[in-house]
Amino acid sequence: MESEVFNLNRFWRYFKSDFDAFISRYGITLLVMSTLGLSLDLIIGLFTLTTSGTWQGMVGPMRGMLFFVTSAMVLIGSPAKLYGYLTDKKEGSAFLLLPVSTLEKYISMILITCIVVPLMFFMIYFGLDVMVCMIDPTCGTSLFSFIFYSDDLNLFNGEAAFAMTDWSEFVEHFKVLLNPALYIDDIIGTTLMFLLGALIFKTSKTGKTLGCIILISIAIQIVVTPILAITGLSAIRDLSSMDLTQLTAEQFKTSFPFYSWIGLHLGLIDTLSDMFVNCLMLLFVWLRLKRMKH
Repeated sequence: MESEVFNLNRFWRYFKSDFDAFISRYGITLLVMSTLGLSLDLIIGLFTLTTSGTWQGMVGPMRGMLFFVTSAMVLIGSPAKLYGYLTDKKEGSAFLLLPVSTLEKYISMILITCIVVPLMFFMIYFGLDVMVCMIDPTCGTSLFSFIFYSDDLNLFNGEAAFAMTDWSEFVEHFKVLLNPALYIDDIIGTTLMFLLGALIFKTSKTGKTLGCIILISIAIQIVVTPILAITGLSAIRDLSSMDLTQLTAEQFKTSFPFYSWIGLHLGLIDTLSDMFVNCLMLLFVWLRLKRMKH
């Protein structure tokens, strides 16, 4: 007897149909976004070839900016394209009547939006970028090599940053924020926020979700900023009275234990805060899906 909550074979059949629907609804858009770097490199190369007689591909900073913009567009826009139809009375009612449990629909939805879409986008985008950089030496280093292997992301090499060597412990912990793996939960969190918005709002799903995020961020800042200002007022006064050029890391730890603890645990704080937000979003998506009616 098949379980009414979760059955692996039934879930796999539904996931395959959900994946096919993803390809049908968003496949072309994802392909266009993933190949945008290649397309613009060809356009820029042909333009410089016709105007100056020499080929010049799209340089690294421009490719990096384009990658950031297209990544944001995919993560923000894909949930509404894939599951925004669920708020429609006709299509949403048909979805609710599918002979699949809510848990199986939920898991498939999370896998498609948070894993499959970002993974396919990054694999295609990085793969094409590596290929372009191998063929066209004017492009410089590939984005994949720059992000995961290049020392160029190490902002604290050399003598330009901290001349005081006793601050090296803080510098090393700050470098954790440059680890690309640290932002996997941010990618998942972004898609979850806009998936929740796609399931709540009936129209202008992406725009309304973005507006809510901005308003919530402002509200949190209004509440938190005065608290931090009041609690840290004495510390700010003490810091302003010091000769910062003579301030050592040990003195900073002694005088400002709370802020030094934050500086030495940036990676942990970022991971825990992202995990909290992601768990909250997962819960809200589940509750919205569970209580969805038409």
